[in-house]
Amino acid sequence: MPAFLIALFCLFLVACGPPSDSPEYKIEQLSSKIEDEPENPTLHYDLGKAYIEKKKYRSALKSLIEAIRLKEDYGDAYREKGIALFYLKKYFDAEKALNKSFSLNPTNADIATDLGSIFIATGKVKKSLRFLKIAQTRNSNMHVVFNNMGAAHAEIGQNKQAINYWEKALEHHPFMAEIHINMGVVYERMRKKKKAMAAYQKALKEDPQNPMVHYNLGVIYAKNQDMAKAVESWEKALKLDPKDDKTLASLGLAYEQLGEKNKALKKILKAIKLEPFNYQTHYAAGRIQSDLGDFERATESLKKSVHLDPEFGDAYYRLGIVYDNLNEGNDAISNTLIAEIIFHKKKKMELFNKMGGHLKSLFDKYQLNRKDFKELQLPDTLKGYDLHKKPKRIRTFKEKKNN
Repeated sequence: MPAFLIALFCLFLVACGPPSDSPEYKIEQLSSKIEDEPENPTLHYDLGKAYIEKKKYRSALKSLIEAIRLKEDYGDAYREKGIALFYLKKYFDAEKALNKSFSLNPTNADIATDLGSIFIATGKVKKSLRFLKIAQTRNSNMHVVFNNMGAAHAEIGQNKQAINYWEKALEHHPFMAEIHINMGVVYERMRKKKKAMAAYQKALKEDPQNPMVHYNLGVIYAKNQDMAKAVESWEKALKLDPKDDKTLASLGLAYEQLGEKNKALKKILKAIKLEPFNYQTHYAAGRIQSDLGDFERATESLKKSVHLDPEFGDAYYRLGIVYDNLNEGNDAISNTLIAEIIFHKKKKMELFNKMGGHLKSLFDKYQLNRKDFKELQLPDTLKGYDLHKKPKRIRTFKEKKNN
C-alpha cells in the first residue's frame, strides 16, 4: 500500500491586526495614491499589507520589495516581506527578511514569534525555541507563541510537551481549528487514532472549511483501509484548496487502489503540474500508465522519477517491466540490474532476491547473461559498489589483541 502522509503542522505568523476597511477598498485607494506619489515607501508598504490581508502574496511581495527599495532600513516592510515569502513557501528567503527586520527592530516580540515559525519550517528547531522563548517572556500573542512552541517540540519528538503547549494555546484562544489539527497530527504519530480523530472533529467544528482537516481525516481513513471515506474527505479538501498537490496525489493513489485508474492518472498528472519535482508522483504516473498499457508515456514518467532520485529502486524495476513489454531486452535488463544493486545497497533483501529471479527470466527470454552488461551505466552514487562484496566483520577486542 502506498504511504499516505499526514500534513505537517500549522504554523502561525502574528497577524497585522484587525482590518479597518475591506482589503479590496484599501488596495484600490492605495493604488490610486501611488500613482500620485510613486516614491512614497509607506504607500507601497501599506499596499503590501493589504495584499497579504487579501492573500495575494505575490502582489504583496512586489509592493514590499518596492517599499524597501525606497527605504532601505524599513524594518516593518522587511517583516511583511518575510510573511509574504512564508506563505509562498519560500522559507529560507522569508528567514532572511525576518532576520533583517529583527535586526532593525530587536524589541519587537511579534517578529521573534514569526522567526520562531520560520525556523521550524527551515528545520532549525533550536533557533526556533530560542526566539519563541524571547517572545514568551514579552507576553505578546501567546496563543501563537504556544502553538509554535508545540510544533517545535513535536519536530524533535517531544510529543507530550507539544500537547501541553497546545493545551496552553487553547486556554488563550479556544476556537483555533489549527491547534486541534496540530494535536491530531501528534496523536496520529503516537498511534492514538481515536484521539487524533477526536481532535480533527473539534477542528471541523471550529472551521469546517479548513482543507487540512479534511486531508488529515482522509489519511486516517486510508490507513484504516477505508478508501471510499478517504476519497470523500480528500475530495472535500480539494474543493477547498484546488491547488494542493499533496491532496491530488493522495486522491490519485486512492483511486488507483479502488481500480479507477483513468481517474487516478488525471489526479496524479495535475499534482505533477503543481509540483514537478516530486519523484514519487512521477513514479505513480509511470506505474499507472504502464498498467493502462501506455508504455511510451510510462517510460517518460519513470525516467523523470529516477532523474529526481537516482537511487529509487522501485522506479528502475518498473522501467525494466515497461521495456520488457516493449521487447527492448537490453534496456529491460539494464534497469532491473540497477534496481538489484539499489535494493542490495539499501539492504532490502527480499526485493534484492526478487530481482534475481526476475533477471533469470529476462536473461532466458533475450538469450543474454550478466557478462553482456559489464559496461552497465550506473548513477554516480552506485559506481564502484560491489554487489558481491561481503560486509566487514567487526573483530572482537580479544581477536585484535591476539593479532
